[in-house]
Amino acid sequence: MKKLILSAIIIDAAVLAACTKEDKIEIPTLLTNSIWSGVTIPDAFEQIVVKFTDSENAVLSVVKRDSETPQTISETEYSYTYNAPHITLTPKALENPTFEGEMVILDKDYFYIVLISIDNDINIRLSQMLDKDQTIWQ
Repeated sequence: MKKLILSAIIIDAAVLAACTKEDKIEIPTLLTNSIWSGVTIPDAFEQIVVKFTDSENAVLSVVKRDSETPQTISETEYSYTYNAPHITLTPKALENPTFEGEMVILDKDYFYIVLISIDNDINIRLSQMLDKDQTIWQ
């Protein structure tokens, strides 16, 4: 009987340890070669797309998606710093806004990035899953 109880305790401990490892979610440490998007105005079919091209550079695009072929309305080059979870996007041209924000875990397999312009005029929420995107322009 003692062996049966001891075996049950060992099996329960192993199952709990396995579940704990699977449930632990970590924010990605790199953004290199990732693409994040958010809807600006749903009725206008416009979308913000941020491509992190390497460890220091990104391109923020506004894309119109009201036809079969998406049309890029504008593109802005940025340099960025990412110290998980904090992100800063600094424009290479001074007339564009600087953004600060962070990566957030919403669910066990869903991350999003919240960026706010330094002057608080623009609030962007980006994800890698288009159907969950939401962007707010104030």
